[in-house]
Amino acid sequence: MKDIKIHNLNVNSKDKKYSLVICEKPNVANRIAIALGTSQIKKTKIKGNIVFDVLTKDNARYVILSSKGHLYGLKDTYKRGKIFPIFDIYWAPISNPHNNKSKNLIELISRFAKDTDNFIHACDYDQEGELIGYNILELVCEKAYDNSHRAKLSTLTSEDINKSFITLEKTNRNMAYAGMFRHLLDYIYGINFSMAVSHAIKIKNRYSYLTVGRVQTPTLKFIVDRDLQINYFIPVPFWRIKAHFKKDDEVFVFFFEKKRIDTLKQVNDIIIQCSGKNGIVNNINIYEEYIKPLHPFNIGDLQKESFRLFNYSPIYTLSIAESLYLKALISYPRTNSQILPVSINYRKILNNLEKISGLYKRYVTMLLSQNKLYPHNGIKNDPAHPAIYPTGIKPINLNSAELKVYDLIVKRFFATFGETAIFKKTKIDILVNDNFLFNKEGKNILLKGWIEFYSSFYNYSDNSFEYSDLKIGDTLTNINIIKDSKLTYPPIYFNYSSLLSKMELEEIGTKSTRGNIIELLIRRNYVTVNNHNNIKSTDLGIFLIDFMKKNLPKIISTDLTRALELYLADIERGITDRIFILNSIITDLIDSMYHIQKIESISPIEQQPIRSKNLILLGACPVCQKGKFQIIRSKKTKKRFISCSNYFSDGCTATAPIPQQGSIKNINKLCKECKWPILNVFYPSKRYSKNFCTNTNCPTKLI
Repeated sequence: MKDIKIHNLNVNSKDKKYSLVICEKPNVANRIAIALGTSQIKKTKIKGNIVFDVLTKDNARYVILSSKGHLYGLKDTYKRGKIFPIFDIYWAPISNPHNNKSKNLIELISRFAKDTDNFIHACDYDQEGELIGYNILELVCEKAYDNSHRAKLSTLTSEDINKSFITLEKTNRNMAYAGMFRHLLDYIYGINFSMAVSHAIKIKNRYSYLTVGRVQTPTLKFIVDRDLQINYFIPVPFWRIKAHFKKDDEVFVFFFEKKRIDTLKQVNDIIIQCSGKNGIVNNINIYEEYIKPLHPFNIGDLQKESFRLFNYSPIYTLSIAESLYLKALISYPRTNSQILPVSINYRKILNNLEKISGLYKRYVTMLLSQNKLYPHNGIKNDPAHPAIYPTGIKPINLNSAELKVYDLIVKRFFATFGETAIFKKTKIDILVNDNFLFNKEGKNILLKGWIEFYSSFYNYSDNSFEYSDLKIGDTLTNINIIKDSKLTYPPIYFNYSSLLSKMELEEIGTKSTRGNIIELLIRRNYVTVNNHNNIKSTDLGIFLIDFMKKNLPKIISTDLTRALELYLADIERGITDRIFILNSIITDLIDSMYHIQKIESISPIEQQPIRSKNLILLGACPVCQKGKFQIIRSKKTKKRFISCSNYFSDGCTATAPIPQQGSIKNINKLCKECKWPILNVFYPSKRYSKNFCTNTNCPTKLI
């Protein structure tokens, strides 16, 4: 590595003309200086900021500065505080009363910008990075964006840095506009609806401000809706039938072909007709199953796999990947691509990876001995960056978390080049009493293929069984046949991985921001994460979504959020008029503002929704006919009972006790005598259920 020595840096008109390079991160500036510079690089510290002065072997001069992220943020032009709606906004330097870091950096960049007319934008090549550079070049460097050049970096290896500076591109104003428009949308939606909702809701105790966001709130709705599904869930019994058959001295277990039987009568009928009846081998089906290699990682896939294997949260995985990128060990991680282009030179990367460890060397030898070397690419593409891949540089001084994620990325890279895995699957059918089919299935691996490289992280079942003594037409002795009772399971709570998948499926958020959105919901106390990594909504989160559903359903709609993401993509491609879209969005938002201002203040403490695993809505109240009859649980006694939803608001006193044990299910029937709801109670331990009228004064109970 080249030496970097600190010198006094003097920039004036007499010095050799230089290009001013704007980076997003200090580490990137450092790596660019090392890649471009000769053996000696001037490094000067000015008011806490490092300035690199580099002279290349071709006698070209670069001054390299880092913005350390955003230097500008959106602000209200008229500084009206809590008065809304707010649409008059502008970009202003991010100020901090405790330090002048942004101000000092802006002054430093401005100083160097005055003595050059050659600018190179080298921030991260995505919407966010493009916007950071755009604001600096336009606002600090006096509208230099259009005349600047773009360094497009997918890795921070010296080879790729030099290549990008040799083949500089034009800046992409549409990408900058898309980044700008995203910030405008987030600001306009976030600040206006957050203030409007907080104003409409009378807050007590510790809550003082509720935040609403165009991605944040629909994501919260996913969690709340899932929790309600779980809370309302009543387990339903079902049965499976299995039988033991014997041939010679070997016993085989076969299962009835129907995996779920819903009535006990049907189960007993099958057992009666099959008991003591021998089985005849009806069919032996042997076939091969082919499993293609995994595709390369994009950031979402890496985050989900890292959570599955290491329990790392998405935002933590992204921070580790960013660290590996800044150390030039992997390519740029904030990508949606699942495609590795030929241009990255697969063979060269593999040859470098084999020098890192003995295991890697063995894997590389296996891959290079194949007839072809081509990755099994996925379908998602990102025009800015390829899928995540290791650069081949040997890692040094990584912590345990970095080593785990790095090893995962390398082995995933290996696996994408592996051959298709092949399993042999066997299914044997036997016929009992000429009418009832039982079967047994087994699987074992014939060719590991890509699994060989990913075996540390991939579990496959190998449940083969010996069937060589069986052939079609054989008679098997029926030893016994039994029923296995089960209960249906509720939906499972979201975790980091499944919530990311849901956000991707609904096309809300971006590859880089989804993890941050989840963390924001946690910080806002809208959701919690328990020791099992289950993400559950809090009472405050449920209250907010309930309020939004009733008053602002359009704002929490995934259709709206998805449409806005499509607009952003179209803006980046230059095929949509951003001003027209912004005006139409503001028009819709103003209509929503007028609607929400008519809402009387309410309190989330007084109107808190009841959280109960036995909460069931039973239809209209049979007494007042206005409220909803529902099952609730007392917070003090923990006992459940029926009550009208208008108990507190309109004084309806309709209540009734219900059994405290067993699972309650609404069968949507009314008593013929009193018209109160009829419910079903199921006792799992006794496998017994009954229907009952909820009215304690029902005439049928007084007879």
